[in-house]
Amino acid sequence: MIGFQCFVLVLVIVCAESKILTGTVDTFENFHFLARFCFRPHNGKASFNFTYRRENVDGVLPTYNSLVMYYDGRKQWDAAYKTQLTCHDKISLLTDQNNNDQIAELRETEEKYCSQEDNTAPLINCSSNFENKKTVYAIGDPNIVTFHNGYIGFQNSRARWWYFAISNCDNPNGVTRMAYSVELTNGNTFWTRHVSADEIGILETDIVFVILFIYLVIASSKVARILANRQLYHTSFKIFMASVTLQAIASVVIVIFRCMINMNGEENKVLKYFGKALEVLAETLFILLLILLSKGWTVVRGRLSTQGTMILSASITFYFLSQVVALFWSAYMFDPGEVIYEYESQPGYVVIACLTMMWIWFCTCNYHTLTNYPDQNKFYGIFFAAYSIWFLAKPIMVLIAAFQLEDHYREKAVNVVLNSNLFFGYSVFLILTRPSTNNKMFPYNVKTSQIGVSETADDLVDGGRPKASSFERTNMFRASGAINGGRSDAYAVGFSSVSYNAESGNMDVFNPYTSQDPPHI
Repeated sequence: MIGFQCFVLVLVIVCAESKILTGTVDTFENFHFLARFCFRPHNGKASFNFTYRRENVDGVLPTYNSLVMYYDGRKQWDAAYKTQLTCHDKISLLTDQNNNDQIAELRETEEKYCSQEDNTAPLINCSSNFENKKTVYAIGDPNIVTFHNGYIGFQNSRARWWYFAISNCDNPNGVTRMAYSVELTNGNTFWTRHVSADEIGILETDIVFVILFIYLVIASSKVARILANRQLYHTSFKIFMASVTLQAIASVVIVIFRCMINMNGEENKVLKYFGKALEVLAETLFILLLILLSKGWTVVRGRLSTQGTMILSASITFYFLSQVVALFWSAYMFDPGEVIYEYESQPGYVVIACLTMMWIWFCTCNYHTLTNYPDQNKFYGIFFAAYSIWFLAKPIMVLIAAFQLEDHYREKAVNVVLNSNLFFGYSVFLILTRPSTNNKMFPYNVKTSQIGVSETADDLVDGGRPKASSFERTNMFRASGAINGGRSDAYAVGFSSVSYNAESGNMDVFNPYTSQDPPHI
């Protein structure tokens, strides 16, 4: 516990300050998207610095860049961005609604900036001011225009998305090349400064889940040690260990990424997408594990048929690649001016569709396994119910977020639900596989040293049902051992590992919770 407390303390100390956007606008477009930010109802602020060279049209009329601000809504940003409207039409969306305070022409004569609106305005009581606002002329070039320490204050009726763009409608060459620095803040408190309103609270919940996932890694390591001592440490549990460990590491990386944003105001995209890539790998491994167990692997059979292995490999590879494509799209093709929520994109739809198909396959495999091996209904009943919830939680949450939640609630709500779902999935598996005498659902009843001859496809008929023939043809695992004193080899039949006595005809159940071998009779 002391280690956990120190870890949390380090995270709190590291997470400090800001989000600053810097760059250069260099485009032939007359209207260029710059940034977006979700401001809280009070204490929102955008500070900025701009430097550009003023150009003259036809050598006579000077043109100036303008900073234009739209809030989320059909008549504002939705109507302006990536539509057929001309640059002047996009600006008129603001002037026609008497929102001239949302237009700041970046010129030395611009004094009116953001007037106080009355309470009937749809969005803001906006106030602004310039500090040290002036034009700085470079030596030898009187057309260099520089703004220092300009800022805009936002007072919203609710949390609201704001979109910032640079326009120059009168210049046929587009927006004049301009360097900028924009700093966006939501008050001055520790947890909200420079954090978009839709993400406030995510860092705190991520820290909590980091602790929970680390706890799961420690707990699963202890279970793995016990299973290994009892020769019950099967490959399926090793896959689980790999998945939960990758998820814990990914959570730590994401928390560090968010803390670094608050420290220096800039996103470390390498760290961000490294963490997301680890999450994708962890989830893919866990889905692979669930499909394998639904087919009875390491529970009622030692290996899958060649055809089954090929289908499973192709399906898991396709799902993994869909996640990789979605990750690549969000890194290189994501348009923050158009898409707020990553699952609103085409790659996001593909990922959700693939996950739903995986659930359908999972249900089919569970049905066949339970039909063929009804003795395992204690394990597979809970297994099916719990992981049906796990599979469906993500698609359902995405639909709710897309059609029911406000944009400024969406990110934090999805983050909490998806992390809770991951923790639920890992916890259920750990509970099902705990080596306790009170656990009647324990799936591993055959020692790893006993696994020898596995069933083949030739032992199956339509529907995957075993042929009704001799005792040996229905065995899933064959123990290592010879007839000893009238006792035949030990076999695992269905869910139990038994020792068959040739003289009495009795089968003695092997107790998986002890390290002792099946008794001799």
